[in-house]
Amino acid sequence: MRDSAETATPGAQPAGNETTVRTGTSPFSYECRGCGRCCFNKRIPLGPYEVLRLARHASLATGEFLRRYVDHEGPWLASRPDGSCVFLVGGCCTVHTDRPFACRVYPLGRWVSARGEETFRELRPHPQSEGRYGQEGTVAGFLERQGAAPYLAAADRLQALFYRLFDAVQGVLPQRPDLPVAVPEAWRTRAVDGDPAFVEWLDADGIAARYCHAQGRPVPETIDAVHDTYIEAIDAWLKKTGGQAT
Repeated sequence: MRDSAETATPGAQPAGNETTVRTGTSPFSYECRGCGRCCFNKRIPLGPYEVLRLARHASLATGEFLRRYVDHEGPWLASRPDGSCVFLVGGCCTVHTDRPFACRVYPLGRWVSARGEETFRELRPHPQSEGRYGQEGTVAGFLERQGAAPYLAAADRLQALFYRLFDAVQGVLPQRPDLPVAVPEAWRTRAVDGDPAFVEWLDADGIAARYCHAQGRPVPETIDAVHDTYIEAIDAWLKKTGGQAT
């Protein structure tokens, strides 16, 4: 059954607003004009790699970044009361060099099937967007220009872990018809310190540090090294709890 599933990479939010399905070779170009209208009233999902990039940009550990800048109703960037992104200042993005995948590849969303089939869909823009659309390049070329490669690689690694986690949960709770509701609720459940559960799961610095201390290893510092150790730690936990690699 999982073979027919399709997972959206962070930033691809199916809400009835996607249009033509595209592949990497599909004609596509987009020029951002800096109007800032796409920085309002959006839920920008974050994965552990994106949290690491943004946390380092802000000179923070990932745990502290999550507590300051992430909406505790879900793992997405916090917004101000007017709907603007918390990092939008004076009409400009203050974290542009380390912006999340969703912002980086807008107006595209990415979907990957369990078989690894990758597609892209053009999301409906703000009606007053000043962005310029065209057919001068390809989707792959657009992604390359936006520096999406490390984000795509991190998302693919996380998706592989997600499928293993899903299989492990299905094996333990095969008769739970409420699983699609129970899991998101558990994701938002608050711990003793008041943080929702996803804060601990996305705290790459914290997970990597605890794993290294248990292994008697030095704690990594660079983004890539921390992320690699985070993936290794989650992989070890899954193996221990029955979510073996496939």
